[in-house]
Amino acid sequence: MAIGPTPKATSKCSKASGTLDHMISRKRKSSLVEAENDENDDYSPITTKKPRKAASKSKKAIAEAGTCSLNKKELGDRVKSALRLEKYGTQRTRIDLTMDLAYFNSFFRNPELKTPIDITPSTFDASTPVVVAELGHAQAGELLGVSKVKGGNRMATTYLASMCVVFYPAKGNARV
Repeated sequence: MAIGPTPKATSKCSKASGTLDHMISRKRKSSLVEAENDENDDYSPITTKKPRKAASKSKKAIAEAGTCSLNKKELGDRVKSALRLEKYGTQRTRIDLTMDLAYFNSFFRNPELKTPIDITPSTFDASTPVVVAELGHAQAGELLGVSKVKGGNRMATTYLASMCVVFYPAKGNARV
């Protein structure tokens, strides 16, 4: 009995038994042009990249919205931190921010809201001394996000019942 490999085991596989050696020795092409130009190779690159979605709002539309010292996420974070329980009760918090009239209109008069926010007076401009926006729990949840209007700890959960925004258009200040 002979010990060692047989000559058939070390030779290349025939076409009848498959193309195993062809698959092992084949190198990937470095570019699509090389892959397309190679006539004897049946390798075709698989592209699974999906096209990116366009942004929902253009930068120009965001720039026209006005300016504010806090963005939507930061304002929601401050409201949520006010709902945190300390010493068995929530702390009263007033958030001061600077915003212009264009931002106030685009943020609080948002046509995408299911229930419009009650703003007093209904018509105002830069010369109006005070504008008040009153929000309930559902409206604040729509505007800031539902996770931002409830808080608490493992013992009790607190909910935002109402929120009042006082805006001074002449000064460019607002208090929440």
